[in-house]
Amino acid sequence: MNIFPLTQFGDPVLRKKAKRMKPLLVTKPDFPQFIAQMFSTMRRADGVGLAAPQIGLPLRFAVIEVGPTKSRPGRKKSERIVIINPKILSASKEKAYDWEGCLSLDGVRGKVPRHRKIIVRYTDEKGVTRMRTVSGFLARVFQHEIDHLNGTLYVDRMDDMKTLSTLAEFRKRVK
Repeated sequence: MNIFPLTQFGDPVLRKKAKRMKPLLVTKPDFPQFIAQMFSTMRRADGVGLAAPQIGLPLRFAVIEVGPTKSRPGRKKSERIVIINPKILSASKEKAYDWEGCLSLDGVRGKVPRHRKIIVRYTDEKGVTRMRTVSGFLARVFQHEIDHLNGTLYVDRMDDMKTLSTLAEFRKRVK
């Protein structure tokens, strides 16, 4: 399957608020193929989420599939999740710090505070509006991908830039 080229840090599309997707787009015959290519691109890059701006499209659309990666080999696999026009409705006051990376900031990691639990509303790939409570690592991934749709990168959320490190140093010292 073809994969999309990834947009990298510095490209202006990553800093713009993405546009709402029109509901009719999910009815297009090529939409399932587009979704499959998004998941394929994400997996090939060893990621757990991929937002449309990361492939150069300023649309409020992302795919998520948590599972084992090189950096987190013990991670349990989640279902495939497609989020269209997502909105965080509420977030816990309690936050957790954990390491994050990004397919658009290749080769670096940093510690990022995220809400432990969120309630999010989104449209799925069938055009159905969903409301979902997510917590833990999955909540972190949802927040990371929704940030992409708002022109925010994880480094913007970091409290302490001293934790920013190369992937090689992360693997040596943290993993």
